[in-house]
Amino acid sequence: MVLNFCVAEQHYVIDFLDDNVDYKRLLPSSYPFYLPQTDATPIFRLTVGDGLVDTNTSDFEEVGEFNNGDICHRIWRKREGGYRMLLDDVDGTTACAFDTNADFSACKASLFGTLSNMAFGIDNAVMIAYAFAGAQHGVLLIHSSVPMKDGKGYLFQGKSGTGKSTHCRLWLENIDDTELLNDDNPALRLDKDGEVYVYGTPWSGKTPCYKNIRQKAGGFLRLHQAPHNKIRQYSKVEAFASILSSCSTMIWDKLSYDAICNTVSGIAARVPAFDLECLPNREAAELSHAHLVKS
Repeated sequence: MVLNFCVAEQHYVIDFLDDNVDYKRLLPSSYPFYLPQTDATPIFRLTVGDGLVDTNTSDFEEVGEFNNGDICHRIWRKREGGYRMLLDDVDGTTACAFDTNADFSACKASLFGTLSNMAFGIDNAVMIAYAFAGAQHGVLLIHSSVPMKDGKGYLFQGKSGTGKSTHCRLWLENIDDTELLNDDNPALRLDKDGEVYVYGTPWSGKTPCYKNIRQKAGGFLRLHQAPHNKIRQYSKVEAFASILSSCSTMIWDKLSYDAICNTVSGIAARVPAFDLECLPNREAAELSHAHLVKS
């Protein structure tokens, strides 16, 4: 069963070896991005089947274990290039064993556990494949919350718990004609004509918002909690560092990291970025809106 998808104008394929798999329940958030058919060349193909990938890692070089609270990635480098990853859920259950080649264009996965475990595993495997295959095509996944208004999307950044979603909600409540594009992992694309676009994706954290649309990137806003509201514009160097810190990266992987840095550099040169020290109130939303929209 071969399924085609398109996110941020980049096509990819998921090939289930089992024709009877319940793919609609495994990939519910991906269906706004489904393509009935396409002749486009995919940026990656993910083949999914029992026994394709096992959990044995004895022949590989350990890279490390990375835990963000919701998922644990355990990563090993293969001698011939590429990676083996074990994706564990919050309970420590391995939901997916995942193999990639060096540029993530060819990936394989096996899923384990309940339907819920398997859905968790494949969703994260697809997101990883997309992030690092997309890096070779000027596309980034970036951790941010994005309201959109008047044809532009504004990317709110910050460490977990700093209030990205709260500040986005304040825009939705207080800035007329504002809608949510994505609340966790939108895609950024630097187009060949030099325009920067932000796109909805199948990955929106705990907020179910899966919109297959794009907006011009209107600006970046890095949030910090404070007892006051104060905003300043970043220099281009500061903007580069701020944007890069929110992107999905593997700094030890030179191929993808160099590509991501080149794309971030182009984006930082074209899109304004700001730092906001703020309270969770209407005045903060009005302050950031006034600066972002006029920049």
